[in-house]
Amino acid sequence: MYPAQTSFIPVQVALARFLDVSGWLGAIKSNYPYWYLGTTPFRYLTGPVMPGLLVSLHRLLGEWSWFEVMWLVMGMFWLVGTGGVYWLVRELGGEKRVGLVSALFYGLGWYTVWSFPLTDGLGLISFSILIYVMVFYVKWLKERSWQRAVSLCITIAFVLLLNSLILPSLVLGMMVVLLSMAKWKRLGQRLKNTLKWLMIGWLIATIWYGFGYWWRLLLAPSFAGKPTFKVIGQITKLLPMALGLSLAVVGGKMVKLKSRLARFSFYWLFTFGFLSLMRFISDPDFWIDWMAYGLEWQLGVGLVIALWFSQEKKRWRWVLKPVLLGLWLGVWVFWGKTRVVGSLRQEIAESVEYRLGRVLEWVVKPEERVFLSGSSVFWFNAFFDIAQVRGGVDQVSVDPEWREAAWEIREGKEIERSLEWLDRLKISWLVVHGLKSEEVYHDFKFPDKFEGVERLEKVYDMRGDRIYLVKN
Repeated sequence: MYPAQTSFIPVQVALARFLDVSGWLGAIKSNYPYWYLGTTPFRYLTGPVMPGLLVSLHRLLGEWSWFEVMWLVMGMFWLVGTGGVYWLVRELGGEKRVGLVSALFYGLGWYTVWSFPLTDGLGLISFSILIYVMVFYVKWLKERSWQRAVSLCITIAFVLLLNSLILPSLVLGMMVVLLSMAKWKRLGQRLKNTLKWLMIGWLIATIWYGFGYWWRLLLAPSFAGKPTFKVIGQITKLLPMALGLSLAVVGGKMVKLKSRLARFSFYWLFTFGFLSLMRFISDPDFWIDWMAYGLEWQLGVGLVIALWFSQEKKRWRWVLKPVLLGLWLGVWVFWGKTRVVGSLRQEIAESVEYRLGRVLEWVVKPEERVFLSGSSVFWFNAFFDIAQVRGGVDQVSVDPEWREAAWEIREGKEIERSLEWLDRLKISWLVVHGLKSEEVYHDFKFPDKFEGVERLEKVYDMRGDRIYLVKN
């Protein structure tokens, strides 16, 4: 059983395979040789927790494939996160019934099953631990002690070592907890301590990533899908976060919610709803970007539904509640069947990604590099140890040229300029997906520009896919 063609799970598998072969010392000291022209350190591409866990379980379970191990990990953390929601609700003062209903509506959340064919699973896994960060933070706010502070710092570091990109949600989540729990007179001191624990957790994670990694993220040439050329351009992106949190505080003051759980739910949904709206306004067509806070929405909606369920019983609610529950479960089962079970592939050998990979495995020499595009980029190194121009974690790529080359080769109209980039990046093999290809992403705007070119020897042409040998 293999994921959908659009899945990013193969990215996690590829990195785990490399760690399995190279060992920790080899992985830490080396660049990942198969992506971004071999210029990006392995520790920039992933934290140590996910690949380490996959390697350990894969060795333990023996006959299980890498993909089956990945699904096991996702399932385990899904249950862990669901239990964490119950614990968080209880720590915020919610009744057992509210905690159970919140956990139910979060655990059976629509976004989890809807996004399954499109994600790498790491978001769900790291968000499950983020819930525990908030639990330990609530406990520290209730009773400040060094033991609880240490537990909080370790959990912060752990979630960052799972997925460093969860940092904005981590910071905002802790701020929402602080606003929900603390009295305004003592807010300043608790805010200082909170920033201190965040900094300690961040520094622990930086032992793995290194300071250069965070600088690389800050300079990443893609934010919300748009190019960024200056550091200040990234810093200004923090303003919507601050504005959203400020508006949530003002709104919470006006509404005057009494319980901690109600305040948390309001601040949480308002903050992440505002950020989602800002992303939507920025680019309505880029739905993957403005749906980035789907799990945050899933948690907030689950809390609100649970609070509504716990209100005083009225006749009309006796009818509406079962209807809502039935509708929720019905949609979850339908999407689970179509977008999870229905998206799985029984056979991988005849897929476009694996089929082309097998051909290239026969002809590509160890020192040669391939230009790939589409879903093949993410799938390729889950099976084959062949260097390619692109990879699966674009935001931390070190080489500055591969992006411009990829655009020109895929979307440029002039073959001469494409050939210049093929030479410049020392590309030996070129894979082109035509209009009839089974590749889901048809990135090449002018695929026929490569036909009949003297320097490109066509060695494969089947089912809309072509492989060219680039001759010097």
